[in-house]
Amino acid sequence: MSLIKCRAIVIRTVNYSENSVILKCFTSTHGIQSYMVNGVRSKKGSIKPSQLLPLTLLELESYFQSNKNLQRIKELKCTPPLLSLHFDIIKSSIGIFMAEVMNKSFHEEDQMDEPMFEFLFHTIQILDIQQSSISNFPLYFLVQLTRYLGFLPKGDFSEETNGFDIKEGCYEKYDQRNPFQMDPILTEKLSQFQHSDYEQYHQILFTNLQRTTLMNFLIEYFQQHIQGFGELKSHKILSEVLS
Repeated sequence: MSLIKCRAIVIRTVNYSENSVILKCFTSTHGIQSYMVNGVRSKKGSIKPSQLLPLTLLELESYFQSNKNLQRIKELKCTPPLLSLHFDIIKSSIGIFMAEVMNKSFHEEDQMDEPMFEFLFHTIQILDIQQSSISNFPLYFLVQLTRYLGFLPKGDFSEETNGFDIKEGCYEKYDQRNPFQMDPILTEKLSQFQHSDYEQYHQILFTNLQRTTLMNFLIEYFQQHIQGFGELKSHKILSEVLS
């Protein structure tokens, strides 16, 4: 057994008993890790439920055993603190959506991925402080996440490659008979997200229908390329909040 210090991102908690939960995190040192946290709902507990909300950023000190599925936390701090993500209805809905995508995209056997961790850690902080419109943030997150998951769209939008095929993962000539292709309008917007940064993504213009349709295509894109990804629940609530 060793004592490990690391940064971590809360993905989800699962109730284990009356006062205990299993905490699933993406950590800077060991990728996905699960922790048994006792006394969460007890008045005497040192760790409170408010510290374990989805996307909370943590500094952890934990006892690590490589042959164990559940680790134990010695000390936990919310660092850096999130100021608005969990209190703003739109941001918290986006956060729940992001956490669900992460939960379905990452697996226990995944190892440390420093670029992925830094991307997520930074993106969560950006969402927390964002002042401009954030309706496009979930789409921007999904498109940029493909870069780290290994299925970033191949090629780019042009007059000759104006249809994106979610099954093949590439830009190609649009064929309206292909059920796996986005139409040219959505394909161009996908390309814009692919080449945008945090200062630009909110300038991409959408109707509510276009935003919802692109979201559904991207979720299907993840389902095509991540084994066992399954269905999402949070995006339907998210669509209502953002409409």
